[in-house]
This record gives sequence, C-alpha cells and structure tokens, in this order.
Amino acid sequence: MANDADTAYQTAYGYLLQQDYGAAQLAMQKFLQNHPTSELAGNAQYWIGETHYVRGAYREAAVAFLEAYEKYGNGSKGPDSLLKLALSLGQLDQKDAACSSLREIGSRYRSAPAELHGRAKAEMGRLGCRN
Repeated sequence: MANDADTAYQTAYGYLLQQDYGAAQLAMQKFLQNHPTSELAGNAQYWIGETHYVRGAYREAAVAFLEAYEKYGNGSKGPDSLLKLALSLGQLDQKDAACSSLREIGSRYRSAPAELHGRAKAEMGRLGCRN
C-alpha cells in the first residue's frame, strides 16, 4: 500500500511541477482521501494550500494552510504551513491574524531554517507587525 501512496503523491506532485494547479489540487485531495495516515499527508495538505495561493484564492489558501498547520504542525511542512497561512492572511488584509501567525513561527519553530525565519521577519516588517 505504501507504493500506492508514494505513486499517488508523486503523480499529484508532478502536476505541481507542470504548474497544472487545478489538477494538482484535485490529485492531492484524492491522495488525502485515499491515504489519510500517510507520512506524506501533511505535505499533501500544504500543497493544496499552495495550489490556491498561486492562483490568488487567498481565503481558500488560508483555510488549507490552517488545516495543514493544525493537523500536521509537527511535520516537515509545519513551519512552511504557518508562514503561508500568514502570507495568505496578509493578502486578505487580516493584519492582526497574520502578525500573530508570524510571531508563532519564532516561538514554535525556533529550529526552522534561517531562510524561513528571514521571510517571516520580512513579512512582519512589510505588515508593520509589533514584536
């Protein structure tokens, strides 16, 4: 069954690489339906958010990134999910919520890559967040 999950995930990810975001979204959703306990489930949920974000559907992106953060926050895409949630909220003019999410990155994900922390700090500056 793991091979089925890996194959399904790679197929969905292939749509992302081809920038076919509608197909990628559907394939990732199907992956999650068929493989909800896969170790790749958190990644799939993150990529669903990304398919919305790149198409400018920031509300849908925020919902998807929030779900990724809440369900899979301890996984490899946890910090990225929280950052993209904040970016989505910023696009929706929800500054306070975006700033809160950005501050959470610093406290919850101290060991996240420096690049991610740099992006979070830059976004805090852009939004005028209080530290």
